[in-house]
Amino acid sequence: MERRGSKRSLSAAGAERSGGGRLRTRRSASGVALRRKVRELRRLVPGGEDAPARSLLVRTADYIVRLRARVELLRAISALYDDLPPRHDGAAAADAGV
Repeated sequence: MERRGSKRSLSAAGAERSGGGRLRTRRSASGVALRRKVRELRRLVPGGEDAPARSLLVRTADYIVRLRARVELLRAISALYDDLPPRHDGAAAADAGV
C-alpha cells in the first residue's frame, strides 16, 4: 500500500520501507520511542533510576500529584503576599541587610 505524496510504502509483513530502501517494522520503531520515553522518565522522576518500568509509572503518577500540590501551595503563598500592603517604614531596607 503506497501512501499518497510519500516515498514510504508498507509491505505485506507490516514493515515500512523508507525512501532510502531501509526496512523497519512499526513495532520496533514504537519500541524505540517507548524505551526513549522510559529512559527520560527515569532521569526526571526521583528514585526512578533503579525502578522497574511498571513501578516507574506509579512513581511518575505520584510525582505529578506531589508537583501539583507544590504548585498549589506556592500559588496560595503568592496570593497571600499579593494581598499584603507595601512596606514603607524602612523595614524593607533592614530586611535586605542595608
